[in-house]
Amino acid sequence: MTIAAMPQIIITAETGESTSLGLSEETVTIGRRRDNSLCLPHLSVSGFHARVVSESGCLIIEDLDSTNGTLVNGRKINRHVLLHSDEITIGTYQLKYSETFTSTPPRPDDMKNVTPMRPVAPIVDPDIEQIISEVAALRVASGNKTGSMLPLQKPLTTVGKSGGDIGAIARKDTGYYFLPMNAHTQPIKHNGKGVTPRIEIKLAGGDFIEIGGEYLEFVYPYYSQ
Repeated sequence: MTIAAMPQIIITAETGESTSLGLSEETVTIGRRRDNSLCLPHLSVSGFHARVVSESGCLIIEDLDSTNGTLVNGRKINRHVLLHSDEITIGTYQLKYSETFTSTPPRPDDMKNVTPMRPVAPIVDPDIEQIISEVAALRVASGNKTGSMLPLQKPLTTVGKSGGDIGAIARKDTGYYFLPMNAHTQPIKHNGKGVTPRIEIKLAGGDFIEIGGEYLEFVYPYYSQ
């Protein structure tokens, strides 16, 4: 039997179910958005929450300015060199870094007292929340209504205040688009940058819109509670 050091992350969801992801690429991203290497679909996880990068033969986990932070062994980190058995907390998920697994199949006689490990594969965990297909939402990220959600089910949803700063979000076959209409009191911003009125911006999960003194996070896909 051949044993090789092969890095992987073991993921445990709130349900207690575990699966694993092999770290075979130079950069592995972790977050709520589907285009991450590891998608953790929960609102406690930022769109792009953290990443694991290879540097000088070591694997380093970096927090990507996430809302709730990344913890390793109970301590919040910005960058951390991963060691075997490190425990990582991202939102409601518990992850464990492991370096050892069986790289070649052993003989049947060697497996009598061994529990085989699950196949290594990226996951989208359907047990945490139920996806509303093809629907996005806005999450209020400031003020008294922080955390409240507005599903974007209509073809056009207006945001802002009457007589003040106004914008619209259009739902199209190619995605969701933000159209700033006018800014009477404050500049309208997208991800911290000023925008041009009446110029559409295609939105991606985790984007922030600042309008009329409010911060709105674009959540896509939107998971029901």
